[in-house]
Amino acid sequence: MRLAASCRFVARKQWLKKSLGELGELFPASDCPEFARYKDFFSADTLTVIFPSAHPNSPSSAFGHTLLRLDKKHQERELRLLNQSLNFAAEIPEHVSPLLYAAGGIGGGFQGRFHILPYHIKLREYGQVDNRDIWEYTLNLDPIQVDWVLTHAYEMLIASFDYYFFRENCSYHLLSLLDVAFPEQRLTDAFQFWVIPVDTVKVLEQKQLIKSRHFVGSLSRKIKLQQQQLPHDQVKRIVKSEPLRLSGLSPTKQARLLDLASDFYRYQRLNQGGPVTTLSKAERQLLKKRAKIPVTTKNIAIKTPQYSPDQGHGTSRIAVQYTEDSGVSQYQLQFRPAYHDFLDPSPGFGDNTAIDFGSVTLAQNAHGDLFLKEFTVLDIQSVEPRDRFFKPISWRTRIAFNQNDKADATRFELLGGAGLAHRSAQWQQAPLGFVFAETSLIRDRDLEKKTTLTGKLRSGVLWEPVSGLRLKVELEYQRDILNTVDNWRAEFRTGISLAKNWALTLGIEASGLELNRLEADPEAGIRFYF
Repeated sequence: MRLAASCRFVARKQWLKKSLGELGELFPASDCPEFARYKDFFSADTLTVIFPSAHPNSPSSAFGHTLLRLDKKHQERELRLLNQSLNFAAEIPEHVSPLLYAAGGIGGGFQGRFHILPYHIKLREYGQVDNRDIWEYTLNLDPIQVDWVLTHAYEMLIASFDYYFFRENCSYHLLSLLDVAFPEQRLTDAFQFWVIPVDTVKVLEQKQLIKSRHFVGSLSRKIKLQQQQLPHDQVKRIVKSEPLRLSGLSPTKQARLLDLASDFYRYQRLNQGGPVTTLSKAERQLLKKRAKIPVTTKNIAIKTPQYSPDQGHGTSRIAVQYTEDSGVSQYQLQFRPAYHDFLDPSPGFGDNTAIDFGSVTLAQNAHGDLFLKEFTVLDIQSVEPRDRFFKPISWRTRIAFNQNDKADATRFELLGGAGLAHRSAQWQQAPLGFVFAETSLIRDRDLEKKTTLTGKLRSGVLWEPVSGLRLKVELEYQRDILNTVDNWRAEFRTGISLAKNWALTLGIEASGLELNRLEADPEAGIRFYF
């Protein structure tokens, strides 16, 4: 049934009536049963912004995501799982190639729409399928403001927009929805060129709109904590899908082992694309055994991180650096729009993912010549530690142009690689070791073979021994396949946090054709985040 304009655009009609004063009373009264059912269905008086953490293995979620939960009046936290969520997302056809996905996402080639879904479905998607930690930010809005947002959302449910991954994305449209509650200070005015989800949460904090925060740990985080409290031999049997040996164990340990096995099998089912609502045969057998043990086990306490994502450093960065190249001094100025690397301050960010997007580095050589040192289109590195339960593959991709000096040719590099990483589970601040195998397509007019392929082996350690001090050590061997040239590189770098948005970097990088004849060059820099 086609709605009358006054029922289709309820929020606009209410705004006009309020703005026109006495003239607004001339609007004819209208009965809108669809809108009335919509309001009764939600019965919401509180809005909560949901921020699933960044998910580097999914390009569309590499910077995180935001959606809105509609909370009902006088409701306990446990019951909020049954509430509805409002989510803005791109509608992407099935079987879209990665190239078309990237082009469409950047260039506005997809349509984006608002959708209403039960929150427990979104929580399961992010926390159990994608294994992403979730932060819930309850907003400090009065009932009238909440009503304005819900009324405007009613109008938006059948609207569509061109979706731009870096600009008019999920977080931008969520802020635009909240804008109606603050007509005098538009929240979206804080973003002119790009919108990163965590920055939109920071805007809400700056406007003092966040009343409280709540952390929900992922299923993988829960499993990692569970296994630390149980016998290693039995945990190994769970990993290998072997029958558990429960005899001789206390009822409490039996129950915990079965709970862990059930959680792990559910993780495997969801991670492998299995059905969301149907249990596997192994899961049903475990639940039958568990039902026979008259022990109530408490949910494992997942510690809330000291810092939430909105309390981290600014995602944009300006850096000034002094370095030497074969003993020749060079000064550099870098602007990075987004996002975070391994030497940046860690509070509010994960310590095993680095994303560099769109950074530009200008340099001045010893002769005073200014030139474009580097332009990084995209550099993403995910260093995910493996353990007995989880076997992720670390990976890296990089697209960049660089130039050693003004007289040198510009080099283009398209790099891809995969690797393995490990961190001791027994030590909370243990170093994260990794090894990568990578290959690059290189275009450089100064080479004999101007277009070439390289193979690379790279290993190293990332470590934060104390809060605010980050260390990175790497050793790399590279083989230029077509030009038959070998190159070794070693580096030691440290990032020292001076304040939330200030950091000092120090380092030494050595390179050469032979491992025992490397030439070392020092560097030092200061970073400011905003």
